[in-house]
Amino acid sequence: MTDSGERFHLFSQLYDDDEDIVETVTAASSGTPEGRAARRLRRSHCDTIIVPARDEGFQDVFLGQDQWYAIRIGAGMKDRIKYIAAYRVAPISAVTHLAEVAEIKPYKDTGKYVVVFKGPAQEIAHVPIESGNPGPQGPVYARRELLLTKKVLEDVLAA
Repeated sequence: MTDSGERFHLFSQLYDDDEDIVETVTAASSGTPEGRAARRLRRSHCDTIIVPARDEGFQDVFLGQDQWYAIRIGAGMKDRIKYIAAYRVAPISAVTHLAEVAEIKPYKDTGKYVVVFKGPAQEIAHVPIESGNPGPQGPVYARRELLLTKKVLEDVLAA
């Protein structure tokens, strides 16, 4: 409160512009400055967003409409995303398709986005999750080149 009785509010930003709010964090590195720095460095090289997809939505929207919507995307990552990949949930449990991004635009008034593809998604060599590990529960960032060369999703997300 000021001397004249006026109130003012001080707000701080919850996330840095380059910080990803959907990144999966391991328990060992979650709170350490080194862990946060490593995640930021890894994200600075990412050009692909991987989204989990159930079969019906995958067939109807990802393949049928050449888009995916209601995606949370960190503000610092929106301009870096050049590709989108679909992680097909169980029983497939693998990244199976990749598409080049034409446009990312707001999705209604939700704070989420629609990712429109330049063309149809292309099937890639499947990149499975290692047995016993849970798959992505939300969007995660990766590098396209690693999706095309690594054998398991954990290796893609660790680099």
